[in-house]
Amino acid sequence: MEKLERFKRITRERGLKVTPQRVAVYKEILSRKDHPSAEEIYEALKDKVEGISLTTVYRTLSNLEEVGLVVRIPTLKDKVHYDARVEPHSHFICLKCGRIYDVEVSPEVSFENLKREGFEVSNCAFICYGICKNCKVKNEEV
Repeated sequence: MEKLERFKRITRERGLKVTPQRVAVYKEILSRKDHPSAEEIYEALKDKVEGISLTTVYRTLSNLEEVGLVVRIPTLKDKVHYDARVEPHSHFICLKCGRIYDVEVSPEVSFENLKREGFEVSNCAFICYGICKNCKVKNEEV
């Protein structure tokens, strides 16, 4: 629960209340590896958390992103997904099923090159697009 305690501390430091809705949104995104959208988080919580709305989820995710507790992952379909794994890492987005995978492709080379050129880099994201192995197999079976 170290991450949850950090969330509570940072939330209070920013002058925000630690509400049951905010805690639920953060716990939900921490528990998932599928990089959910705001709508998916809302769907998962709407029957479990009293007083939660889609607006609350969006606002909470925006606050979490602002303080560095989640990162947003833009997709080609203009839908934003979120990830609680905030250390620099890469993603693969399947153009067929839309699933987002964490992949171990190092963004550090670009990160270090930019630093050498005088840029102050706070984060680096590397996103690959293509067809995932599951969709590729399904496609080959047809």
